Amino acid sequence: MALKSIRQAADSWGVSIYTARRLAAAGAVHSVTVGRRRLIPESEIERIAAKGVPSPTKVRKSGNR
Repeated sequence: MALKSIRQAADSWGVSIYTARRLAAAGAVHSVTVGRRRLIPESEIERIAAKGVPSPTKVRKSGNR
């Protein structure tokens, strides 16, 4: 399983790195934490690219902001 950085995923999807981080933190995109880095499987990047990036308004916020 090849893993890519959040930045690489964001570039593939055409969204900002902040949006990609929010999607991963909310669980809308499957991610893996390795040490302090959050990585996204290449298969997940391809799935989201084909299906479309989830709308930020439909993604449940995490935390108490």
